[in-house]
Amino acid sequence: MLRTALFLALYALTPAQAGEHDAIRRAVEAGEIRPLAEILAAVQSRYPGRILDVEIDRTRDGRRVYDIELLDADGRKLEISVDAASGAVLEPRADDDDTLRPLAPILRTLLAAHPGKIIDVELERDRDDRAIYEIELLTADGRTLELVVDARDGRLLDDGSHGPAGGEPVRPLPDVLDALAAQHPGTIVEVELERDRQGRRYYEIDIRGADGRTVELRVDAVTGEILHEGAAD
Repeated sequence: MLRTALFLALYALTPAQAGEHDAIRRAVEAGEIRPLAEILAAVQSRYPGRILDVEIDRTRDGRRVYDIELLDADGRKLEISVDAASGAVLEPRADDDDTLRPLAPILRTLLAAHPGKIIDVELERDRDDRAIYEIELLTADGRTLELVVDARDGRLLDDGSHGPAGGEPVRPLPDVLDALAAQHPGTIVEVELERDRQGRRYYEIDIRGADGRTVELRVDAVTGEILHEGAAD
């Protein structure tokens, strides 16, 4: 029953998921990613417990990962991410948390050196199985930095100078909105600054027109080019 439930959780088809399902099946058959049964056996040998949920997802750089939720023998819920190709555990287990340096002081130190706004923080594991904080920071002058910090001692491992589009200035939002006004007049309902899988920054902008319909635009945050236009959900 558990195996069936996991299979359905991973591969239950909807029209939108059918293509990804086929791609995963082909990747398993070609040996590009490891079968779920093999991944679960390896995880449970390291973290004994009861599997609650499994999903397959992609990281920012396009790698597939198995996201596994597990209840250990002490009743703690662990969330473990495993590289689908190599089988390497990417996320620290829950009982590692006590040995990690608190995040808040690390962020204060980074913001003192790079005034701006923290956009995203993720706790990951690097290739050496070391716990790291991956921190995305938007500087006051519009640059995006992707910083890597050792989560145990707070050392800066990567200053973000090699991150995708790290040095490209983001176009100020007021300028972007002014450029859109003629083509898409209306009320700005929502704006979010996002990043796609290729590392490109874009503004996701919802505009409600005079007819009451809302259009969703994706605008390149560096060039101002409209990348996508469609009806908002």
